[in-house]
Amino acid sequence: MADPLVVHADLELFLTAWYRAALAARPEPVCQGVVVSNREPGPNDPFPARLLVIRDDGGADTSVIGADRDVGLSVLAGTKENPQDANDLARIVHALRSQIPAVAPDNPVSAVLSSRGPFAVTESQPKARLYITMTLAVVGSLL
Repeated sequence: MADPLVVHADLELFLTAWYRAALAARPEPVCQGVVVSNREPGPNDPFPARLLVIRDDGGADTSVIGADRDVGLSVLAGTKENPQDANDLARIVHALRSQIPAVAPDNPVSAVLSSRGPFAVTESQPKARLYITMTLAVVGSLL
Protein backbone atom coordinates (compact mmCIF):
# COMPACT_ATOMS: atom_id res chain seq x y z
CA MET A 1 0.00 0.00 0.00
CA ALA A 2 1.34 3.44 -0.92
CA ASP A 3 2.02 6.15 1.64
CA PRO A 4 -0.86 8.59 2.07
CA LEU A 5 -0.63 11.86 0.17
CA VAL A 6 0.00 14.62 2.70
CA VAL A 7 0.15 18.36 2.06
CA HIS A 8 1.42 21.03 4.39
CA ALA A 9 -0.50 24.22 4.99
CA ASP A 10 0.62 27.56 3.62
CA LEU A 11 2.59 28.52 6.72
CA GLU A 12 2.99 32.19 5.73
CA LEU A 13 -0.77 32.49 5.26
CA PHE A 14 -1.46 30.83 8.61
CA LEU A 15 1.13 32.85 10.54
CA THR A 16 0.18 36.22 9.04
CA ALA A 17 -3.47 35.67 10.03
CA TRP A 18 -2.45 34.32 13.44
CA TYR A 19 -0.14 37.27 14.23
CA ARG A 20 -2.72 39.81 12.96
CA ALA A 21 -5.26 38.47 15.44
CA ALA A 22 -2.78 37.99 18.29
CA LEU A 23 -1.32 41.50 18.01
CA ALA A 24 -4.75 43.15 17.63
CA ALA A 25 -5.84 41.42 20.86
CA ARG A 26 -2.88 42.81 22.85
CA PRO A 27 -3.45 45.86 25.08
CA GLU A 28 -0.07 47.50 24.40
CA PRO A 29 -0.32 50.57 22.12
CA VAL A 30 2.67 49.35 20.08
CA CYS A 31 0.61 46.31 19.00
CA GLN A 32 -2.20 48.37 17.50
CA GLY A 33 -2.30 48.98 13.77
CA VAL A 34 0.53 46.59 12.93
CA VAL A 35 0.49 45.54 9.29
CA VAL A 36 1.34 41.83 9.06
CA SER A 37 2.38 40.54 5.65
CA ASN A 38 4.64 38.09 3.87
CA ARG A 39 6.44 40.87 1.98
CA GLU A 40 7.63 44.41 2.41
CA PRO A 41 6.06 47.27 0.47
CA GLY A 42 7.67 48.12 -2.87
CA PRO A 43 9.78 51.25 -3.34
CA ASN A 44 6.76 53.30 -4.52
CA ASP A 45 4.29 51.92 -1.95
CA PRO A 46 3.46 53.65 1.35
CA PHE A 47 5.32 52.17 4.31
CA PRO A 48 3.22 51.45 7.43
CA ALA A 49 4.24 52.84 10.81
CA ARG A 50 4.59 49.29 12.18
CA LEU A 51 5.21 46.24 10.02
CA LEU A 52 5.75 42.55 10.70
CA VAL A 53 6.98 40.55 7.71
CA ILE A 54 6.80 36.75 7.97
CA ARG A 55 8.82 34.53 5.65
CA ASP A 56 8.74 30.72 5.43
CA ASP A 57 12.29 29.57 4.63
CA GLY A 58 11.34 25.92 4.24
CA GLY A 59 12.90 23.00 6.04
CA ALA A 60 13.14 19.24 6.29
CA ASP A 61 10.32 16.74 6.19
CA THR A 62 10.65 14.66 9.36
CA SER A 63 8.08 11.97 8.50
CA VAL A 64 5.28 11.31 6.07
CA ILE A 65 3.09 13.81 7.94
CA GLY A 66 5.54 16.05 9.82
CA ALA A 67 8.10 18.68 8.94
CA ASP A 68 10.34 21.27 10.54
CA ARG A 69 9.99 24.73 9.00
CA ASP A 70 12.30 27.70 9.50
CA VAL A 71 10.50 31.02 9.70
CA GLY A 72 11.97 34.53 9.64
CA LEU A 73 10.15 37.49 11.17
CA SER A 74 11.18 41.09 10.46
CA VAL A 75 9.79 43.82 12.70
CA LEU A 76 10.03 47.34 11.28
CA ALA A 77 8.93 50.33 13.33
CA GLY A 78 10.19 53.59 14.80
CA THR A 79 13.41 54.98 13.39
CA LYS A 80 17.08 54.15 13.66
CA GLU A 81 17.46 57.15 15.95
CA ASN A 82 14.48 56.08 18.10
CA PRO A 83 14.00 52.29 17.77
CA GLN A 84 11.86 51.87 20.92
CA ASP A 85 8.67 50.90 19.03
CA ALA A 86 10.60 48.28 17.04
CA ASN A 87 12.25 46.93 20.18
CA ASP A 88 8.98 46.73 22.12
CA LEU A 89 7.03 45.20 19.25
CA ALA A 90 9.75 42.64 18.48
CA ARG A 91 9.87 41.48 22.09
CA ILE A 92 6.10 40.98 22.09
CA VAL A 93 6.17 39.19 18.71
CA HIS A 94 8.87 36.89 20.07
CA ALA A 95 6.96 36.24 23.31
CA LEU A 96 3.78 35.37 21.42
CA ARG A 97 5.55 32.44 19.72
CA SER A 98 4.74 30.22 22.71
CA GLN A 99 1.03 30.52 21.92
CA ILE A 100 1.25 29.49 18.26
CA PRO A 101 1.14 25.69 18.72
CA ALA A 102 -2.38 24.54 19.44
CA VAL A 103 -4.76 21.73 18.76
CA ALA A 104 -7.17 23.80 16.73
CA PRO A 105 -8.80 23.53 13.32
CA ASP A 106 -6.47 24.73 10.56
CA ASN A 107 -3.48 25.17 12.92
CA PRO A 108 -0.58 23.18 11.43
CA VAL A 109 1.94 24.11 14.15
CA SER A 110 2.53 21.42 16.77
CA ALA A 111 5.61 22.90 18.49
CA VAL A 112 8.15 25.70 18.51
CA LEU A 113 11.42 23.78 18.36
CA SER A 114 13.71 26.80 18.69
CA SER A 115 13.78 30.57 18.36
CA ARG A 116 16.43 33.27 18.25
CA GLY A 117 16.29 36.99 18.56
CA PRO A 118 15.20 39.63 18.29
CA PHE A 119 18.39 40.93 16.67
CA ALA A 120 18.92 44.47 15.38
CA VAL A 121 19.63 44.66 11.65
CA THR A 122 21.70 47.49 10.22
CA GLU A 123 20.58 48.61 6.76
CA SER A 124 19.65 51.65 4.68
CA GLN A 125 15.93 51.37 5.54
CA PRO A 126 14.89 54.44 7.62
CA LYS A 127 12.83 52.28 10.01
CA ALA A 128 14.48 50.30 12.78
CA ARG A 129 14.49 46.58 11.95
CA LEU A 130 14.72 43.64 14.31
CA TYR A 131 14.85 40.05 13.11
CA ILE A 132 13.61 36.85 14.76
CA THR A 133 13.98 33.25 13.61
CA MET A 134 11.94 30.24 14.66
CA THR A 135 11.90 26.58 13.79
CA LEU A 136 8.38 25.19 13.93
CA ALA A 137 7.25 21.58 13.88
CA VAL A 138 4.28 21.35 11.54
CA VAL A 139 1.89 18.58 10.63
CA GLY A 140 0.29 18.05 7.26
CA SER A 141 -3.17 16.94 6.31
CA LEU A 142 -4.37 14.22 4.00
CA LEU A 143 -4.90 15.23 0.40
